[in-house]
Amino acid sequence: MKTRLKTSCGQSMVETIILLPLMLILLAGGWWAFQNLSLSDAAESAAHVHLLRTGRNLSPITSELSKTIHPGENTVRLNGENSSFFKGIPFFNNLLGNTVASADVSCQKEQVGAFIDLPDHNLGRKAEAAVDCWGKSSRSGSSIKNTISAVVAVGAIK
Repeated sequence: MKTRLKTSCGQSMVETIILLPLMLILLAGGWWAFQNLSLSDAAESAAHVHLLRTGRNLSPITSELSKTIHPGENTVRLNGENSSFFKGIPFFNNLLGNTVASADVSCQKEQVGAFIDLPDHNLGRKAEAAVDCWGKSSRSGSSIKNTISAVVAVGAIK
């Protein structure tokens, strides 16, 4: 007597058809999350670099920094400004020392496959610090030099 083993001809095909889209969705979500994390770290690093260059009155390298974050056009905006530490003190109003820099990244939706549209990447990173910007060539350095010269001149006159 021959016994026949029961074989399931279509079960593996059905399992593949059900699991393959789910696995692809998980892979696409992982890829998007990794890209978002990578863009976030790059934006934070660029904000710190821009903070230091702005605070020390060095020439801006915004185009090079934006290309390191994302090579696309008009996706990265870097802003930086110096503000005063001593806003209410009469002789020291224009002494800089507090610097704020920000990096904003905005990447459009990307389509993965025929059915999956991943969300946009919209990131904003901000850095604020007291940067040593009182060198001889900076506005703060010349203000300190002029203030000290005036104090010494008034002292010499007395």
